[in-house]
Amino acid sequence: MGNVISINPATEEVYGELDESSDSEILEKVKYATENKEWGKKSVFERVEIIKILAELLDLKKEELARIMALEIGKPLKAGRHEVEIAKKRILDYCNFVPEFIEDEILFDSQIERNIAVFEQIGCVGIISPWNAPVFVSLAMIIPPLLCGNNVIWKPSEYASFTGLCINNLFDNLKKLGLPWSSFQSLIGGKDVGRKLAESDINMVALTGSIKAGKDVIKTGAEKLHRFILELGGKDCAIILKDAYVDGAARDIVKSSTMYTGQVCFGVERVYCHALLYERFIEKCVEETKKLKVGDPLDEETDIGPFSVKFQMDKVFSHINDAISKGAKLLIGGRRIYDKGYFMAPGVMVNVNHGMKIMKEETFGPITPIMKFYDIEDAIKLANDSDYGLTASVWTRDLIIGEEVARKIEAGTVGINRHGMSKVGCPWGGYKQSGIGRIYSKEGIREFCNVKHVWVVKN
Repeated sequence: MGNVISINPATEEVYGELDESSDSEILEKVKYATENKEWGKKSVFERVEIIKILAELLDLKKEELARIMALEIGKPLKAGRHEVEIAKKRILDYCNFVPEFIEDEILFDSQIERNIAVFEQIGCVGIISPWNAPVFVSLAMIIPPLLCGNNVIWKPSEYASFTGLCINNLFDNLKKLGLPWSSFQSLIGGKDVGRKLAESDINMVALTGSIKAGKDVIKTGAEKLHRFILELGGKDCAIILKDAYVDGAARDIVKSSTMYTGQVCFGVERVYCHALLYERFIEKCVEETKKLKVGDPLDEETDIGPFSVKFQMDKVFSHINDAISKGAKLLIGGRRIYDKGYFMAPGVMVNVNHGMKIMKEETFGPITPIMKFYDIEDAIKLANDSDYGLTASVWTRDLIIGEEVARKIEAGTVGINRHGMSKVGCPWGGYKQSGIGRIYSKEGIREFCNVKHVWVVKN
């Protein structure tokens, strides 16, 4: 057992240390979760009434969580508050939808027989969450299996351990109000702790992280034949057709590219703009980028804080430098600023192509690379020339053409004149190496269930 050290990315000073979960603690918690099924014996409506209280507790901790995220991962206060607010909404949405999603479904019913699909808990679900949105993503993955009657063991990212500790304390308070102690437990630690959880006697692993992390989890859990839900990031594209509203598209795309310092799996990471709008579009993107304030995440006026971790900053600069060495041009930003902290001025880059890392590999930083195209089919080919396929967007006034293009893009969610995450009830997940499985929707909720076929023959 070692220590998990949290670094304040704005000052590069130690924020705090926590003891890592030991091997014996992991095994003990897994044993406790797999042997106690009290939570699963409650009706879904009883579970909903308890989980709804969590939304209220979360709201009470909004300021505390926003401040912890500012100090631990460099997220600006207003962004942190927003993350807590959307997490609260997501919890309540789940509470409204899940009972409907997992109610018995009559498949066939005749005078001879009735066939019913019944959705029952799997058992124990291990959840491993990332550092970029440690409140929203964590709770968005924790709540569905709980509402389905499963017990959960959660490992937050080692880079957001104090945020994780605060969320764990919320669940401890919820346990005093009816949540069984065996239904939710958490671990502290890095990759080794995640690996030990994945290879333990749980029934399922749900992970949000990198492609490498997903592959490692599959290898680790293969011996146990665990089920998996994996959300593994994206290299998300936006296609600007020749009739798009330039001002709105530029504003929304720059916002998507730079949100949370660009550390968002569904943020725009590459833009293909029709030649007729290209010059106007890049001019507007530069204007929008200039409006963004980079600085202290504790400053209420800050739009963009530092990178959450140094290795992410280093990766982004390696992509930018690779592109520049191959002929790309920075129109604004894209350079490190301030004497301390992992800060970068948000940037706009042109003269890019698919021979550059910045157009092929996940960058995860506040940089908007823009490439010109002349033909829609060429843009679609470029969009699909990727190992990733999480989200994409098409920007046009012609909604019929927009939908035709959207249907040809290999991605799990494609927006028309909108980029980002959709509402509960709509499936979320990726094509290709962006992941396995779906969440947030009826199909996604049922991922956390055993599906039983009850076959009634009428005599």
